Amino acid sequence: MKFIFIALITANIAFAVMQLFGSGPTKELVPAIKSPEKSQNNLQTLAERNEKTKEAKKSPPKKLPEVASESSTGGDTKQCKLIGPFVELLHAEYLVEQLISLGIAAELKHIEIMDGKNYWVYLKPEMSEKEALRRLYEVQAKSIDSYIIPSGELANGISFGQFSDEKEAKEKVNQIRDQGYAVEIKEIPKSHSEVWVEIKDKSERKISEEKWLELLKDEKDIERRQNYCLGVAN
Repeated sequence: MKFIFIALITANIAFAVMQLFGSGPTKELVPAIKSPEKSQNNLQTLAERNEKTKEAKKSPPKKLPEVASESSTGGDTKQCKLIGPFVELLHAEYLVEQLISLGIAAELKHIEIMDGKNYWVYLKPEMSEKEALRRLYEVQAKSIDSYIIPSGELANGISFGQFSDEKEAKEKVNQIRDQGYAVEIKEIPKSHSEVWVEIKDKSERKISEEKWLELLKDEKDIERRQNYCLGVAN
């Protein structure tokens, strides 16, 4: 029994020594090594990204769609049809409504028509309204019809009237100069307003001549005129 006891103790001691000083690898001592296959995949992915970046730099950027301008389309929208002049504004408005209902691009136009000049006979403006009144009383004391110009570039000047005939205006100037006043003449453009209906984009071709006669049958002295569109050329 003593021998068996000694043998068990010796076996336990030997087993303990093998556990402590054995050469078997442990998990703590073995370093973690990356898988070669996984590393190779990572390298290939980086290469592919670099290649895509180079291709993106070489390829030209996409152009934005261009908007066509009126000049590039070659369309001529300068010519318009003018119908008028209308004595009554209401009649012109009614025609516009009828044309629009027929699909025609129509609108009202108020046109200033030049029809000569007026000739304004006047004295130059005084420094103040008080001085203008003094000059007016002085002129009227000589039985010369006159009045103070209340506003505008000739405000506080003395007016002797406007004349449609240049010869008559010059005669008036001579009469007043004989009284010792240095009067002058200013030309004033004379105009009157007319109401016309303007049709653009050649859309009047949609209407037959018979339809035009029907639309304008109640109007007198109305003409249809091909002209430059108002605002494009005189």
